Amino acid sequence: TLFTKNFMPFLGVDFHTHKLIFGRRRVQRSFVEQLAHIKNWTDERMGTIPTLIGEFGIPFDMRDKRAYRTGDFSLQIKAMDASFRAMEANLLNCTLWNYTADNDNRWGDQWNDEDLSIFSRNQQTDPGDVNSGGRALEAVVRPYARKVAGEPLRMHFDLSSRTFEFEFRHDPAVRAPTEIFVPNYQYPEGYAVELSDGTYRIDREAQTLTVQHTPDRETHTIRVWPAAS
Repeated sequence: TLFTKNFMPFLGVDFHTHKLIFGRRRVQRSFVEQLAHIKNWTDERMGTIPTLIGEFGIPFDMRDKRAYRTGDFSLQIKAMDASFRAMEANLLNCTLWNYTADNDNRWGDQWNDEDLSIFSRNQQTDPGDVNSGGRALEAVVRPYARKVAGEPLRMHFDLSSRTFEFEFRHDPAVRAPTEIFVPNYQYPEGYAVELSDGTYRIDREAQTLTVQHTPDRETHTIRVWPAAS
């Protein structure tokens, strides 16, 4: 995607076997497996320590900058979501590349013919709106567990339904609650919460869902989806 400046969700390459992969589900599964290989390599050689993917992102000037002419960033949203889903499936730590304050449609990030910024002045229509100028924010601004009272087991966000699911195993020595970042951008009308156990508190201003689990269960699940309008 970075070199071709295109995204084809039905076609991929396994960089370990150098084989082509066909089909949306197979491509996404391969993406997950290739990142799992990196995580497993770390575990095998350095022990079970956190793995950080230092940079990941997508080029926004795909298909000869078509989105800048049409305003349709759906392809970029799909590409970004695919990357995030692969990270989440592996519970990987990661940093998104990048934010460039002076990005523009002509020169991109102003160096090396790169155009990966999730913000551009050319897409900004309201300087007073923190989200104005953002690109593919539907995929970027997503819920995630930022403080966990134990060990994360599974995290998944479905972009089409805006449903977030998280599962963790609590540490008996930890009494602090679990905190989930739940962005107002995804849930402007609020959201519903389902827990396997425990209690929760919603802070819309801080965009935080705080969950206090009960000690009588080993694992706990949290589910969030848009509130009924």
